[in-house]
Amino acid sequence: MSEHPAPVPHVLVSPRHLAGAGDRSLVTTHLRDHGWREVSTPADLRTDLESPDATMRLCLELDPERSWWTVLGAPHDGGLWHATFQARTPAEMILAFAQALTHPDEVPGSDPFHVLHDAGWTRPVVNRLHQPHYKRESPEGYLVWDLRRDEDVIGWHVRSRIHGTPMWSAALSTHTPLPAVTAFAAALADSEPLPRAPSSVPLETLKLMSRRSAATSTPLSVLPVGQRPSPALRNR
Repeated sequence: MSEHPAPVPHVLVSPRHLAGAGDRSLVTTHLRDHGWREVSTPADLRTDLESPDATMRLCLELDPERSWWTVLGAPHDGGLWHATFQARTPAEMILAFAQALTHPDEVPGSDPFHVLHDAGWTRPVVNRLHQPHYKRESPEGYLVWDLRRDEDVIGWHVRSRIHGTPMWSAALSTHTPLPAVTAFAAALADSEPLPRAPSSVPLETLKLMSRRSAATSTPLSVLPVGQRPSPALRNR
C-alpha cells in the first residue's frame, strides 16, 4: 500500500457561490448548441457569440481588470439591457442565466425575491432599526442580492464577500429578461455544492475553510457524513 494518499480528483464546495469560476465552456457550449454563432476572430483575444436573431450577444474576455462576462440585449420590442459577471462568478450560475435566455418558458416562477425567500434568504440588518427592503442576504451571510432603486428601478446587483474581502459581483440592468434574472437567483440559492479541482478553489475560500476546520478538528478534505459546515469542502 502506498504511503501517500491518492490525489483528490475534486471536492464539493458549499455555499456554491464561493466555489470559484469553474468551467466556462459550460456556458459557451450551451449557447453554441442553441444556434449562437461566433462573431469574434482569434485576433480579438476574446469570445463573442451572437444569438440566432441577432438581438443578444455574449462577450467572454479574460481580462483581470474587467468583468469577464458581458451579455448585451437589444430586443426588437423592448429596452436595451446588459448583464455583467466578474471572473470568479461560478460558471454554473451563468449557465442558468444563459439557459433562461434560450428557454425562458422553462423557468419556474418570475419573481427572484420569492426564489430567495423560499431558500431562506433574509433582509440584512444594517443597524438595529434598518433592514433594507430591496436587499436579501444568503443564510451564511456571504452574498447579498440588491434591487437598486432611485426614481426608477436601476437593476439588480449581486455581491459575494468573505469578511469584507470581495470575491465577485454581478450586475443585471433594468430590462434584463426577468426569466434570466430569476434563473440566476435560483442558481445562487441552490443548496447543492459545486464540484471543483482542489487547486481551483479560491484562496479566500480555503482560508475560511481552514479556520472552520481548525475549530472543529476536521481535516480540510474530509467531511464526516451528516456534517456540512458553511462553506464546506468534502470528497466525492
